[in-house]
Amino acid sequence: MSLLTFFLALRTSWLVSLVVVWLGFLPFSGFGDAVQAQSIEREGLGLPLTCTLGETCWVANYVDVDPTEAARDFRCRARTYNTHDGTDFAIRDLAVMAQGVPVVASAAGIVRNVRDGVGDVGITNEAARAQIAGRNCGNGVLIEHEAGWQTQYCHLRRGSLRVKSGERVDRGSLLGLVGLSGKTEFPHVHLTLRRNREVIDPFTGQPMQAGCGLRGTSLWRVEPPVAYEEVALYNAGFAGGQPDPEAIRNGRRDEQLTATSPALVLWVAIFGVQAGDRLRFHVTDPDSTLLFEREVLLERTQAWRFAFAGTRPPPGGWPLGVYTGTVTLTRRLDGQSVERSVTRTVTIR
Repeated sequence: MSLLTFFLALRTSWLVSLVVVWLGFLPFSGFGDAVQAQSIEREGLGLPLTCTLGETCWVANYVDVDPTEAARDFRCRARTYNTHDGTDFAIRDLAVMAQGVPVVASAAGIVRNVRDGVGDVGITNEAARAQIAGRNCGNGVLIEHEAGWQTQYCHLRRGSLRVKSGERVDRGSLLGLVGLSGKTEFPHVHLTLRRNREVIDPFTGQPMQAGCGLRGTSLWRVEPPVAYEEVALYNAGFAGGQPDPEAIRNGRRDEQLTATSPALVLWVAIFGVQAGDRLRFHVTDPDSTLLFEREVLLERTQAWRFAFAGTRPPPGGWPLGVYTGTVTLTRRLDGQSVERSVTRTVTIR
């Protein structure tokens, strides 16, 4: 079968979840004999949400440790944006958010501030930004820990918070649910770590302004360990025509395809694209014969990218059966090629 046409769409979005420090929280005078509040250095940090990294949640942005206008994470990569002061743990889409993903305390401590009541509305324009001015963190929790440490959790779902100011919490205690409140475009929890009011990168234990490429000690205490994600192909699927990125963000699953569908399109959503990455779409038909393959060079570094490729049906329509699609991103790092792939299937009945 000859390839009649290809579709390819690339869409950008600088994922913004700027966090501001809440003013007026209660002064912290120490824990005394409270053994529940363990030191971050001694006990480390747990994940701030209940998920499996790389499967049901992904790091969307790291701390920007470059003190200049250039945004760099601790690996000197562009997996962040300028002045970003935390780590963003994203879930797949709004449908998963609606099911409820728990946000939990990364360490034991005392709740010092709580905010609820901010709507779960993605910020996509200036009017929406103006409506949440002064509440960029959205619904959130601020926890004080031993030895001057703080953790702050932002963008929780409205009405989901389960803790009160002054309450003691253990590591893993339920705080609320992942949401879309405050200055954000996608459902996630933003975790900011501070010591004596100074932002600390949990991947190195170094201050935010220290710069990239420094030696440090990770503060994460998670099994399996929290590994650095160069790039995340976190969502993919098939469509019968040009896919709608907003509908996919809202949680629309693969549509039902039939023999008369006008096209067969494979799409992918990615966190952390870098200029020079190569993206390859590969789809086989029910006989495992190559239906189409397309490779493109990605020329821009972007926090989020949506892309798709496809073909029209042969004369007589699509043969019935299972179609398999794989999207592979290839990146050159330190003279070597690194690949990340995601595979999906669709059945045409």
